[in-house]
Amino acid sequence: MGEPNHEQAAAEITAVLQTAGYDCEPEDGPFNLSGVRGNKCVLVMCSDDLNGLQRFDMTPYTIMLGGSKVRCDKIIFTGNSYFQPKESTLWTKDQLLQNIALSAEARIYGLPFDIEATPSFAYPAGATPDISAVGYDLMLPIRITAKDAVRVAHQEGPTVLRMIPYWRYHYTSGGEATYKGKSVCFDAEGDGWINAVNGLEWEFEDDAIPVPGELPADADIVAPVTQKSEAKETVMAGLIKKLTRRVRIKTTAGDAIFAEEKEFKPTEDNIVVKVEKVYVPVWQVRGKRDIVEVNAFNGQELALPSDEGCEVF
Repeated sequence: MGEPNHEQAAAEITAVLQTAGYDCEPEDGPFNLSGVRGNKCVLVMCSDDLNGLQRFDMTPYTIMLGGSKVRCDKIIFTGNSYFQPKESTLWTKDQLLQNIALSAEARIYGLPFDIEATPSFAYPAGATPDISAVGYDLMLPIRITAKDAVRVAHQEGPTVLRMIPYWRYHYTSGGEATYKGKSVCFDAEGDGWINAVNGLEWEFEDDAIPVPGELPADADIVAPVTQKSEAKETVMAGLIKKLTRRVRIKTTAGDAIFAEEKEFKPTEDNIVVKVEKVYVPVWQVRGKRDIVEVNAFNGQELALPSDEGCEVF
């Protein structure tokens, strides 16, 4: 049997998705096409490149639909028998052919048709992602299994999944201050993370996008020590210090030149800070001699315990 034609496979999958009511567009990469239906988005990759498949599978993609950020579902078609997805739906040759046949039948005879076995991160149509209202928590996805964590830790032993709380914040600032004709602008925007156990601030990678869900029932849920109000105060104080500017201002009076330094400092009225709690999953591998912790999101071994000044990313 020959190798699959990925370009043709993408064309066939486009027809399948369109039959299911998706508005499809070809993409330049790393995936082949995208499809949108209502508040749901599906990305499709057809490839045999193992590294590319793994990157696509492990990368969360989001899209703005109806004014809300929605996480995209992912479908992968490949002839690479070594690839096993963790967060995507794998369409085998048989599944692809079955979907092609069923969608063709639906088009010919006017029958209802929809794709199946595709995990959805979308909210129901018209729903607003109010996490507190439905009792869900925000968390980073668990991508690494306990077995994988043992391999990363290089030691055998019982594994415990721990959910470490973080305060994830986003800020915007604006306005300006003026003195003797000199103006300083305070426009800025950004985000960051604060460990809710030890209060330390950490930089996370761009693909660390929280998703709503129920915390695993068998996990060790670590309670925050630093409260939300304290985290917000810390962020606000840090931003005021960061945005403060000292400017040298020169003035003249006759032949004399005078110079003075002026400090331009924003107030809390210039800054808006939004804070939300996000749990970061960590596998704790308890060996005979020591305990090793592995980030269950990206598979990296932590240099320090997750609740004592840990390095999550």
